[in-house]
Amino acid sequence: MADIHHSFLGLLVTVLYLLTGVSGETLSMFSRVGDDVSLPCNNVVYPNCSSTVWNYNRAGSTVTIEVVALGKIKDDKTERLSLGSDCSLHVSNVRAEDAGRYTCQQFLTETGSQHGGDAPVDLSVLTISSTTPVTDLTPDADMTLRCSLFSFMGHGTQCISGVSLSWVLNETGTEPQKYSGSQDPQHSSCDITLTVTLQKKDNNRKWTCTLTEKGNVKISIDFTSTFSGTSNAVKLPISHIMLFVALTIMAAIVTIHTSRRSRPPKALPPQAGESHRHWSS
Repeated sequence: MADIHHSFLGLLVTVLYLLTGVSGETLSMFSRVGDDVSLPCNNVVYPNCSSTVWNYNRAGSTVTIEVVALGKIKDDKTERLSLGSDCSLHVSNVRAEDAGRYTCQQFLTETGSQHGGDAPVDLSVLTISSTTPVTDLTPDADMTLRCSLFSFMGHGTQCISGVSLSWVLNETGTEPQKYSGSQDPQHSSCDITLTVTLQKKDNNRKWTCTLTEKGNVKISIDFTSTFSGTSNAVKLPISHIMLFVALTIMAAIVTIHTSRRSRPPKALPPQAGESHRHWSS
């Protein structure tokens, strides 16, 4: 009877596993620095994730790091990692070093062998930065921006086939003054720069780098050029300032008037006749 029970359980697990479908293909996902991302697990066996293991491989490294063991986040990884109800791996506040290959695997028992194949997900992280110190951003100064994609293939290497980075056209519809990076999706660099000579109108302006995959925009990232020494304080209309001053003066007058009325009256000096009568008695 026990053998029948175990056989039925094994058959049920196998059917559930087949119904989930395992493609074996690597899923590519893109994220910006600072965003949150959820990496799907396409080979889940137990819906409570007790069979799920997530491994991580950084670009250029042969070391495999286990971040989830049978549904539990490793203690040293709990700060920004969590497991979704569908066993997806949620990464919050994504950093450039999070780029790499994440592999979801299934183990029916703690000491048993792997059940089924891998479900790998490649996470690429898009970053943008200014190689010019932000304190040096002023009108007529040159600003150089760098847009990079960190991926399982590494940083600064040729992009994955079909993926390209490019700078968005400016308001006038013309190309930026100086830029680097091929527009050919088959031979595109995933590390491009943009150099512009700033003008007064460029204060608090956004510069956008876009990632395209097979002709479709997947994600973009912005950098805002803010000139040093400028104040972001809100400027109030003169009428509002005059009203504020008037209200302040009125409040001061009311306070003074109220304080005077609340003072006790001064005692009057005794009359001369009253003093004489008091002396005669």
